[in-house]
Amino acid sequence: MRLQLVTALGAVAGAACSLLAEGAGATATLGVLPFTAGGFIYVGTVSVLPELLRDAGPLQSLLQVLGLLAGVAMMAVIALYE
Repeated sequence: MRLQLVTALGAVAGAACSLLAEGAGATATLGVLPFTAGGFIYVGTVSVLPELLRDAGPLQSLLQVLGLLAGVAMMAVIALYE
């Protein structure tokens, strides 16, 4: 849980950097947003997902993977319509 807290704080710091860089122009936010989204996807696929799949049944594992994919899809939709 502590490591998850650290990654969540990193996400908040990335969001804060993105908001602060918004006034600096489009080129500043083009680098920050993909970095933050990539951090979420990396943590979800490398750290959290294997632990979730190990301790769950097949239906629960499928629901967890679908939840992860839904989160990635939401980030893509937000990036497109921002």
